[in-house]
Amino acid sequence: MAKKVQWIVVTDLDASLLDESYSYEAASETLEALQAKDIPVVWNSSKTLDEMIEMTKDWQWKRKPILVGENGATLAFPCDPEGDNITEAVWSDYLRADAVIDGYLCLFDTEVRADILRTIHMLKQKNEFAFRGFSDFTDEALVELTGLSDTAVQLAKARQATEPILWEGSDEDYNAFIQIIKGYGFKALRGGQFTHIMHSKYDKSIGMASVVSLFTKRYPDFSWKTIALGDSPNDAVMLEQADFAVVIPNKAKGTMALKRKDYILADDYASEGWNDSVLKFLKSTQQFI
Repeated sequence: MAKKVQWIVVTDLDASLLDESYSYEAASETLEALQAKDIPVVWNSSKTLDEMIEMTKDWQWKRKPILVGENGATLAFPCDPEGDNITEAVWSDYLRADAVIDGYLCLFDTEVRADILRTIHMLKQKNEFAFRGFSDFTDEALVELTGLSDTAVQLAKARQATEPILWEGSDEDYNAFIQIIKGYGFKALRGGQFTHIMHSKYDKSIGMASVVSLFTKRYPDFSWKTIALGDSPNDAVMLEQADFAVVIPNKAKGTMALKRKDYILADDYASEGWNDSVLKFLKSTQQFI
């Protein structure tokens, strides 16, 4: 007998679920429908777990989203359920947490960030590379540099598995640095302002696969499938691996193209495009009648 298909919605945050004001209010219609139908929602972002946990407080969730932070390097599952549905599972009797933050069981490699910091500071001194990491800045300097509030800076600094650096050297030195860190098992994801140094074994698709694997083990009677949504190149690997992919057009950066041909392009930007795309997809799969 074929297993019943159960979908998991996996989404990027900035310029995907979130609009320019970092709100997901425009996606409320679909989020409420997902809650009603007991369809798990996973936030998959470069943000820290602390940042995302704080953001969950902006909406009255019946079932909190599962969190994948720092581009796939950290995981967090809600541990204060009020019911017994799939997305309200008591994960605390199933997962060994490295930390518990505001009702979330948080999982991460407790040694990887220390290894990153040790390695990049050694390379900086040895090769006279010009860069500064988050850990090198004062809170006041980060507020001025990023435009974040004092509280937001504290949340952004709560990193468990990566280190953002501000490159201040030449392109030639940057390329040399990237090649060298590969030999130590690390890689770099270059963003608009910072370059994120992380372990090579992590990315957003790995984070998504980890969530699917946990659901499959805990609920083997279902066939778990993913719909993933994102807008930028660091989302591409997640979108390529998902069962169904939605590209959200980005006002500032344009529209990303994927290698796969069967993806959907949202009709609008950010949370409005997100809302319409997920709702249409789930209606087409008869998840919503």
